[in-house]
Amino acid sequence: MKYEILFRVIKEYESPYPASICFQKEEQVSVGELSTHDPDWERWLWCLGEHNNEAWVPDQYLKIEGSIGILLRDYNARELSVSPGELVLVGEIINGFGMTRNAEGKEGWVPMKCLEKIEA
Repeated sequence: MKYEILFRVIKEYESPYPASICFQKEEQVSVGELSTHDPDWERWLWCLGEHNNEAWVPDQYLKIEGSIGILLRDYNARELSVSPGELVLVGEIINGFGMTRNAEGKEGWVPMKCLEKIEA
């Protein structure tokens, strides 16, 4: 993944999911509840995988048939803790979150409402 867009952290975010929770392309998951925690975070589904891995997954990454989903791509649900003033690079942005890399090279999802784009 390319991390090309520079952002400044404007609001602290403490990750509730700092460990890697991975799903593999074509893995079958049980699809649970739709996220209603925050109106900025639409289209996230709670999924339970074949290896008892469970996490929020963007519905765009799933082919859903009833209560079963098939992953359309590899996915890591790890979230990244960030602090105000920190500079980060963002790659993919989906459903209110950005896949982010910090100065130490750590990667994870961060809510976009915690970030401010730095214009060149």
